[in-house]
Amino acid sequence: MLIPIDQIVIPQGRHRKHLGDVQALASSIAQVGLLHPLVVSPDHRLIAGARRLAALQSLGRTEAPVTVVTNLTDAAAWLRAERDENTCRLDLAPSEAVAIGLELERLERQAAKERQAAAGPEEGRGCKRTGSGKFPEPVKGQARDKAGQAVGMSGKTYAKAKAVVEAATRDPERCRQLIEEMDRTGNVDRAYKRLKTLQEQEALAAAAAALPPAQERFQLHHGDFAEVSRALPDASVDVIITDPPYPKEYLPLYGQLAQVAGRLLKPGGALLVMVGQSYLPDILAAMTPHLAYRWTLAYLTPGGQAPQIWDRRVNTFWKPVLWFTSGDREHDWIGDVIPSTVNDNDKRFHPWGQSESGMGRLVERCSKPGQVVLDPFLGGGTTGVAAVRLQRRFIGIDCDPQALATARTRIALAAQEASHE
Repeated sequence: MLIPIDQIVIPQGRHRKHLGDVQALASSIAQVGLLHPLVVSPDHRLIAGARRLAALQSLGRTEAPVTVVTNLTDAAAWLRAERDENTCRLDLAPSEAVAIGLELERLERQAAKERQAAAGPEEGRGCKRTGSGKFPEPVKGQARDKAGQAVGMSGKTYAKAKAVVEAATRDPERCRQLIEEMDRTGNVDRAYKRLKTLQEQEALAAAAAALPPAQERFQLHHGDFAEVSRALPDASVDVIITDPPYPKEYLPLYGQLAQVAGRLLKPGGALLVMVGQSYLPDILAAMTPHLAYRWTLAYLTPGGQAPQIWDRRVNTFWKPVLWFTSGDREHDWIGDVIPSTVNDNDKRFHPWGQSESGMGRLVERCSKPGQVVLDPFLGGGTTGVAAVRLQRRFIGIDCDPQALATARTRIALAAQEASHE
């Protein structure tokens, strides 16, 4: 059927490729005619054929042949026919494919509502009638995958391209260049990764802006961690990162630590506890009744000053960091090797101190800006220094007043430095 071109509605956010493509298409249409009609919804919203429409307009045409589709299945069939018959004239840029996919998703949502209405309340949500002919069978599969397949993309690639297009619609100043590069190169993955980088930078800036003044970003407490922690509210800590003593006489501390962590951690919160290798079975047995074991990270201590474990006759260049969680929740992917800088075994502030480089990487990998990090065995304060430098809120506990005084000075200076960066 023919309809006036001025009755065709072009959805917002449609992005076309270079004008040269439209001009070449117009020349082809003038010579051999329009091979395929425009595809529109019942309310004349354009689904496929943006460049064909532009080519017709450039030729001065006032009417356009259209096919009206009412559901995703029919629209996808038309798109496949066009792609199979004449790929050179339906070479969709990623943003054009997304624009078509969005219209297909809208059609599918509308069709789903109509099916539900036709089914009636007695048949319930998600039910379908078969053989009655009153309404079509629902199309199986996720809407994302169906829309992506219809425009020649996998569901995942379509979703990534869609995220880039939607970001550019919300913030054209920052993200428009991503669309232009994506369409020019056809590389959806690269544009999506750059979008994620932009979003992460924005999240970091927002978290830093929400932090209180430097002197309010940390609190330190003197005393036994089990006693002091009773004053802290339940589910008030995002991550616990700590390095308790390793000798055998301190093994009871690990079970107590797991119990305290189970109360203080928010749902899905994490406990990262650095341990020695000698008593790993005992430590795991003490902690797993209270928290869910998730993984063991390798904290590397490279260099020529490796500790010597005399009773095991081992020179060790790494420490296990046991990762426990309070409840089960999805976490971001992380690598399980945390390297400290070579020969950076810093014992200036505590005989059992860790390097700022290694603890900084552990804090950065296992927590996020603005989150509350707790170290109940603070020692010389290295975990706190790393946390405040990385824009985390910090709570430290230690039973040694001299070590706590050292830690307070170091963390306060680190917080001031961070606030001026």
